[in-house]
Amino acid sequence: MSQRPRPNMKKILITGCSGFLGSFLNQKLLKVRERAEPFLEKVPGRRGQNDVHGITEIAGYESPGITVHHVDIRDREKVFSAVEAIKPDVTFHLAAVANVGYSWKNQAPTYEINFIGSSNLLEAVAEFSPGSRVLLMSSAELYGKSQKDVMDEDTPTDARNPYALSKKAMEMLGDLYLDAKRLDIIKLRSFNFTGPGQDRKFVASDFSFQIAQIEKGKREPVIRVGNLSAVRDISDVRDIARFLAVIAEKGEPGGVYNLCSGHAYSIRELLDILLSLAAVKIEVVVDKDKFRPIDVPRLVGDNRRVRETFGLHPEYSIEQTLTDLLKYWRQRVDLVSGE
Repeated sequence: MSQRPRPNMKKILITGCSGFLGSFLNQKLLKVRERAEPFLEKVPGRRGQNDVHGITEIAGYESPGITVHHVDIRDREKVFSAVEAIKPDVTFHLAAVANVGYSWKNQAPTYEINFIGSSNLLEAVAEFSPGSRVLLMSSAELYGKSQKDVMDEDTPTDARNPYALSKKAMEMLGDLYLDAKRLDIIKLRSFNFTGPGQDRKFVASDFSFQIAQIEKGKREPVIRVGNLSAVRDISDVRDIARFLAVIAEKGEPGGVYNLCSGHAYSIRELLDILLSLAAVKIEVVVDKDKFRPIDVPRLVGDNRRVRETFGLHPEYSIEQTLTDLLKYWRQRVDLVSGE
């Protein structure tokens, strides 16, 4: 695919700006602005400027340098009002229920947020800012139980859980607006990513939080785990945020891009790395309550498209990522209560 620079990228909207990836993308875009990199509009006589806006349903959330709009993505009227006011040149659609386990137990809000919320956003963009580039954050969970050892962007989709189904529906919606409304849509299929700040509902963060509690004497030296045999492609959230900024500038309309490291790790390997970083000896106990109703055994990505098209490579090793994640929880374990 050919690269196509996007000039005049002035107003940026990030849905889900308060989320894990959104908070890192906020920081990335602000750092880009300060350096006046090519991503920004070039104005003769002064540095480039981005006017960055965020949407979140979290009341009171603020982020330095970002204009925050407190809007529930499911509220069509408020989404329309926000998009009409912003008229973004680039929209990063990150707002979503993003946890597979949660989606099994909370299917209605998963579909409402991931599909109805996306519908509200695309309808509003088509109405008020039809020239906007929209990056839809999808998921490698769409590949399901593929027979391939490594999944590229042409791998057939096979949704195997409510989260994947909701993201498949979002992608189909994106295709509809690409074809019928000629919106500039890009689909991003992210494989697993982690790093400092991730919610404890995700496996590496859950392990790190438990280890930090044990080191502080807040729980017995036993870590409870689910399925350790599953194999996943794991990236650092800071790499993913960097990839997003570059693809927003250079991606092809209608393009589909895997966001991944290209490296396979079993959950057991992640746990072993974290246990090697622990300050105390810890016993591992399998907890059947942590197993999913259906679990994809292997989900590893082919990242050749982003490597060859944009020259993007991971900058963080898995060891550095997990070290930073454990450090994050060690610094905060006294502020968090409960299992």
